[in-house]
Amino acid sequence: MQGVVYLANLLSQESIPDGDNIELHNVFRQDIVLELQARHWPALFWWALFDDTHISTARTGNDPEKVYPYLSAPTTEALRHWAHRLEALEKILPEPWQPILNAFDVFLQEKMSGAFMILRTTYLPDIESASGDDWRFMLRSRARDWQKLKEGMPLDKLGADSDLKFEITGLLEELQAPNIDPFMVLSGRAENIWPLPALESAIKARQQQLLETLRSQANETPAPDAASASAHEAPAEELDSPDPVSDIPDQVPDTSGPKNNVSVFRFIVILLIIFAAYFALT
Repeated sequence: MQGVVYLANLLSQESIPDGDNIELHNVFRQDIVLELQARHWPALFWWALFDDTHISTARTGNDPEKVYPYLSAPTTEALRHWAHRLEALEKILPEPWQPILNAFDVFLQEKMSGAFMILRTTYLPDIESASGDDWRFMLRSRARDWQKLKEGMPLDKLGADSDLKFEITGLLEELQAPNIDPFMVLSGRAENIWPLPALESAIKARQQQLLETLRSQANETPAPDAASASAHEAPAEELDSPDPVSDIPDQVPDTSGPKNNVSVFRFIVILLIIFAAYFALT
């Protein structure tokens, strides 16, 4: 289960799992309206649902010192955040993945009917080493950057220390990998609930089309440009020309005539003068 995270929509906030407490876990399972799953790290869209006021902690076992942060918000409040940040997501998300964003917006409005949203991080590696204060600072900074993106600031213009910039850039790079599952990166998955079959088929068809285009471009040999073709054709035209070769003017000057003999003579005279001066001085 390492590296798995969940976004759950619950009927209430009273049934959050608390480590190995099996009874509470069973209550939690019964309280779920729906639950999305992502791997390695929360999906990009999930971050748009929460802010720094939504930090809570839970135990991972019977030891009260071993706790992990998670996010919990009333569904209506989480959806308000989503609506406010949707424009920012539209600006930064590449066009091939826009249908997922649009469909997920409808999905949230129609299917998130429970009272609370919980972003569970229980199974993230080393999650116990992250404090609530760490996440609070992170989400407070991200809230400011969400606003900047909504107002039109390009992603690459966010500060060099922007956690949101780092987050989004990494996820967008991950989307460029061949055969990536974009739903796991962007929105998570819920078996038989999300994504809808028609949307998934359309995305897979688009990915296949893109792969075929890339393969086609890789197999194409670039044609020579016009200048190169003319340069290669010129000698053939000259060979076919009826004009005699002797009529073509010499392009390299002849350096084997008297000028070279005079230069050599001057050089010898200079050497003799140098030697004569040397012996006179000694």
